[in-house]
Order: sequence, then C-alpha cells, then structure tokens
Amino acid sequence: MTELLFGGSNLPIWMFAIRAFVLYIALIIVTRWTGHRQVGILSGHNYLIAAGIVGLAGIRMVNPKSSLVSGLVIVVIYGGISVLLSKLDLRRPFLVDREPIALIEQGKLVPRNLVRARVTLDELLALLRGNGCPRISDAWAAVLEPTGKLGVILRESAGPVTRKIYGLPSIPVGSTVPLIQDGRVHNEGLKQIKKDKTWLKRTLDQQFGILDWSQLWAVLAEPNGTLVVLQQKEHKL
Repeated sequence: MTELLFGGSNLPIWMFAIRAFVLYIALIIVTRWTGHRQVGILSGHNYLIAAGIVGLAGIRMVNPKSSLVSGLVIVVIYGGISVLLSKLDLRRPFLVDREPIALIEQGKLVPRNLVRARVTLDELLALLRGNGCPRISDAWAAVLEPTGKLGVILRESAGPVTRKIYGLPSIPVGSTVPLIQDGRVHNEGLKQIKKDKTWLKRTLDQQFGILDWSQLWAVLAEPNGTLVVLQQKEHKL
C-alpha cells in the first residue's frame, strides 16, 4: 500500500492500473469542480492550469517512483487556483485575463491595435475568411476576443439576404417532432406540439385519408404546422 501511494522502484502492473484509475477520477472531479470555463478553455490561465494538471497526471501515471498522494494534492491545488482565478476574472476581467481588441472599427482598419495584438495583416485576412468575410471591405467591425477567436460584424450591404428585407412573412423556427414511429404514437411529441391523439387521428383522416396509423412508418410535425407522412412500405416522403 505504501508503494501504491508514495511510489517505488518496482511497481507491479496492477498498481500502475490503480494509480492511473485514481488520477483519472481525480481529474474528472477537478474538471467538474472548475466548471465549463475549464472544459472550454476560455481564458489563458484556464489553459495553463489545464496543461499543468494533464502534464502532472501523465508523469504520475508513468513514473513508478513518483508519489500518488503528492500528485493528488497538486491536482486539487491547481483546481482551487483555477476556481479562484475564474471568480476573480468575473469581478476584475482585465486584471486576470486580456481584454478584447478591436482590429476593425466602423469599417476602418486599426493598425495600432494590430501591432498591440501582434497580428499581421495576412493573419487578419485569414481570420476574416474563416468567419465568412472574404473581403476586408465587407467587415464593419472585427474584435479579437480574449479566447483568441475573432468576432466579425459584416456591413449591412454584405450581410445575407433575409425575408425581412423583402417584407416576406417569417418562417416559424423550431425542430421536426416525431408523432408516430413504426406505427406507434409518440405521446411526448404530441405534448410538445400541444395536441392529442384525437387531433392526430382527425388530421390524418382529413388530410391524408388514413384511418389506421399502425401501418405508417412515421408521421412528423414540421415547425410550420404541416405533417409529413412516411408510409411503411416506401419509407420516403
């Protein structure tokens, strides 16, 4: 047991397995403790702490002479530091992490901020292309976020064509909901669209002339209120 916790020169394979399992569980607990910021690596200090924890755990897993107890203590300390820095980051954002830097403002390039962010013009153009802006003249604003990602706002003239521009009615937003699958009714789907079996039976009869839904492969409700019926034999629209 002493060798398992504090290391030794010749550890059996089963001890390596237990040490790896314990460290893995510890990493999962610390990751849950630090929250989504650590999982997403949203800031510089989160990245450094995550890299340190992973490196430390790797050393403890492969080095038989390393102490498992000290490794667990350091993992917990790293996690605690990450939580404290994240809380401080919420109250004093620019004290712990970097601030957003505007590289393009009101359609104009800001050269001094390019130098400040250490971003070359070629790199900026590549980031713009990656955000669906192939021409720099189409960008109204571009902000380099603390995460290293570039946020781009297009000029109104370069934005996508929408139904609102042409005065067309909007299309309901939502997802397709299954109402029947393999001849069986989905009660949860009916609840989701606030309907019941009586409505479903009446609608299938009136719109499709279907009285027996046990022979249907699927019935899907679209966001605009229409139904899509898939026959058992065809399996297609």
